[in-house]
Amino acid sequence: MRPLILHVSALNDLEYNLFTSSLNDLAVSPDPNTVQDDAHFEAMSVGVREVRAWLRGRYPNLPTADIDKVRPFLRLLYMS
Repeated sequence: MRPLILHVSALNDLEYNLFTSSLNDLAVSPDPNTVQDDAHFEAMSVGVREVRAWLRGRYPNLPTADIDKVRPFLRLLYMS
């Protein structure tokens, strides 16, 4: 199965800013001086466990059971 990809053209400016800031929050870049262009974000890889933990921390009032309902979808997004 091929991975699902969110292409930047699918996002308006506000959505792009929210998505990239959330991705930066989630994935620790090894070099903070790295140019953060589309290629930088396309090269990022984040595991399902990290996404789940980030969601639980970002939305503490969201029941864990609800987060776990989207885990199969997250696995599809991050499968190689």
